[in-house]
Amino acid sequence: MQRPTAVRGGGAFGAPHGAPFGGAHAPTRLGRAFRSVDFYRKLPRDMTEGTVSGSVISIFAAVLMTFLLLSELRSYSSSSFDTKVVVDRSVDGELLRINFNLSFPALSCEFASVDVGDALGLNRFNLTKTVFKRAIDADMRAIGPLQWDRAVDEVLKASDEETTRAEERIADLDELQAMVKDPTHAVVLVNFYAPWCPWCQRLEPVYEAAGLAVHEKYPPGTKSRVLFTKIDCVVHEKFCMAQVVTGYPTIRIFTHGTDILMHEGKREHAFYKGPRTVDGLTQFVDTLVPPPEPVGESSIEAAQEENMKLRLPASVDMQKRIIGPGCAITGFVLVKKVPGHLWISASSPDHSFHGETMNMTHVVNHFYFGHQLSDERRRYLEKFHAGEKAGDWHDRLASERFVSNAAHVSHEHYLQTVLTTITPRGRYTLPFSVYEYTQHSHAVHEPLPKAKFHYQPSPMQIVVSEEKMAFYSFITSLMAIIGGVYSVMGIADGVLFNSLALVRRKLELGKQG
Repeated sequence: MQRPTAVRGGGAFGAPHGAPFGGAHAPTRLGRAFRSVDFYRKLPRDMTEGTVSGSVISIFAAVLMTFLLLSELRSYSSSSFDTKVVVDRSVDGELLRINFNLSFPALSCEFASVDVGDALGLNRFNLTKTVFKRAIDADMRAIGPLQWDRAVDEVLKASDEETTRAEERIADLDELQAMVKDPTHAVVLVNFYAPWCPWCQRLEPVYEAAGLAVHEKYPPGTKSRVLFTKIDCVVHEKFCMAQVVTGYPTIRIFTHGTDILMHEGKREHAFYKGPRTVDGLTQFVDTLVPPPEPVGESSIEAAQEENMKLRLPASVDMQKRIIGPGCAITGFVLVKKVPGHLWISASSPDHSFHGETMNMTHVVNHFYFGHQLSDERRRYLEKFHAGEKAGDWHDRLASERFVSNAAHVSHEHYLQTVLTTITPRGRYTLPFSVYEYTQHSHAVHEPLPKAKFHYQPSPMQIVVSEEKMAFYSFITSLMAIIGGVYSVMGIADGVLFNSLALVRRKLELGKQG
């Protein structure tokens, strides 16, 4: 900073009276009048002086101005979010879309049911219109659907590798092994049942009648013989669990020693799911094997005695590998925007279920509300949540795994969702809405295990607009920075200069005294 010294005689700008200012001619009256409105009158440089303290403060002021100007420029080039919380502005009657992709390695697609309900009392069971189910194995790999009307040679086809594995799994089941491995037995139907199951009780006479009819048609000594048998899953519970039998009755089909079929390189259990009538069972058998060809004397009495006489040993090796089929459930449902639930459970009008043997372990591949976000909109959402805890607030449950380590275990998920509407910066960018949610999960014990998703839409809505500083605000800020720093530093310099001058004066007076 420079200090003013004595003002020399002359005009307002230090020029002698009557002398021209900046030219050879005297200023005109108009020129004098124009210069009289100058807000920034100047002092000649030789009438000021510099000080060390003023220089230090000037350097500090320049550095501070530069820092503030760069910060303001950075703020101007970036955008910020203006967030408001308002009452949900959704139109009355607007539906909420719930999208899900879940994998249940121990729940058969035959019994998997998707049920929804809400606080208004609306309940829908076993949704199929917008729900797709596909069988998977224990490693979550997809398995193609069974096609019961395929050619006979394709139905009976099984690789040597799969046959060997199947023999290893049932090595301790002597009688069953002997039956299904007998080369004269082309097909063995095994009814897994529980005595307490009413559906099993209804099926028993039908199954026995169908077995007698089939055994009579394919007696001992017949080529490509078909046998019917059954297994009590109360007595042989461990074996039924190893076979992933969760619903009763279940009729499995063993061909050439295994009930595993290959479809498009995938494995799946072969089971009967046709009509539970004598005609339905016998006609199904006719689609599996060619007409009987006698090769020796047959005995109908021997076939009747052999029918239903399979008895398994009580001890079963549970260390054998469990092969599905599980179920991957994908789809969406439309619900009202009120508290409600979405349940995945085992359900069937013709089966009973043993909850103690059911395993509702599941993996949530995706579970989100509304529509899927594009990559651009996902980036906007991540920018809005910058600096917060990492995670996808739109799909919080993605890739989460919930394991049932005990019997009768249900998994409950409580989801609180809120609608967020974001208006991106840009003239040609449209606003978009996204449902974000928080989740809390825990396990409970129930007679029949389920996977439960409870959702509660928030009555509030978050409205977010991405904004950028206006240009006039940017210029105003620049001027405020320059003028403010200059003025404040000038005041500081004046205070410091006068304080030092006062100290020097006192020191001089002390020496004179």
